[in-house]
Amino acid sequence: MFKVLLVDDEPLVRRGIRSMLPLADYQMEWAGEASSAEEARAILSVQSVDLVMTDISMPGQDGLAFIRSLTETYPSILSVVITCHQDFSYVQQALRLGAVDYMVKTQLDDQTVHELLERVSRQLLQKTERERPAGTEPGDDAYSFRRLLDKWSSLGWIAETDLWQELLEETVHALSAPAWKGLLTEAVGQWPVRCPSLLPVTEELLPRLGAVHTLPELNGWTDTFRQEAMRRFCATMYSEQVIASILRALDLLHNASGERWTQTELCRAVNLSVSYFSKCFKEIVGVSFVYHVQEANLREAQRLLQTTNLPVYEVAEKSGFTDEKYFGKIFRAKTGHSPSEYRSASRNK
Repeated sequence: MFKVLLVDDEPLVRRGIRSMLPLADYQMEWAGEASSAEEARAILSVQSVDLVMTDISMPGQDGLAFIRSLTETYPSILSVVITCHQDFSYVQQALRLGAVDYMVKTQLDDQTVHELLERVSRQLLQKTERERPAGTEPGDDAYSFRRLLDKWSSLGWIAETDLWQELLEETVHALSAPAWKGLLTEAVGQWPVRCPSLLPVTEELLPRLGAVHTLPELNGWTDTFRQEAMRRFCATMYSEQVIASILRALDLLHNASGERWTQTELCRAVNLSVSYFSKCFKEIVGVSFVYHVQEANLREAQRLLQTTNLPVYEVAEKSGFTDEKYFGKIFRAKTGHSPSEYRSASRNK
């Protein structure tokens, strides 16, 4: 959690600001409050703080001078200036001195508050990313984003409540609301790719994600997605256990390691016979297993042609095709171009 220090000489204002800002929804928490710059510096000397929210007009050293000294003494601490309408001319000075944003006391409505906290949270995450030592892997807090993106891009959590709840707990612990929202916005594009029958659900619910801001709201959005997806899956009349098996098979098929699975291996892994698996897969996923694998292989081939200079035969092999001529035939039928023509066209855009 990012630590926030509030600096304002008016106790009622401090109380009002603390009650209005849902810091916990953005992976932040109050580290304390101070009535003056001098008191704030005393707190900073003994306590770790990530963000300071400070009023401009205060007795003793004013907010602008405090921000200047803060930037010089504690360059890793971000600052947000608190102002009134009549102080607005000072905002530009505060930003030049190092403040990353500002808050107007008389405009603390819900939308403004959430927008402010989203912006500040992004700044804190970016700062933490910049300060991460080179060569280290993402750990907890902000650096779990990529690992969690892989988990949310998968489908098993849709059918398995325990898996969903574990993923929720891990995400809420590691990410702020804006980071989780950005993660879901990216992950949702993968769900209909992995399972085409989910396209109507994503088309219906993705627009609602834009109006979601807090951790509880994001939790609710994922729950709604699960319910709508399972309602569609259950309309096939297969049991929840069979649906979960097919979703696990899809996750294995699209695993991040790039490991390739045959249909027989998948059936063994999810404990279904080959004939029953083929029937379930087509009805639950919306396309046949063979077609689904071929589409995934073609997408990988397109990516390799766009981003590498590998010879076509090697692109074919790495994307799951054992015969270069067959690969060229299927690729032309899909894209209207040969692999070489596609590569040239993509480089000339």
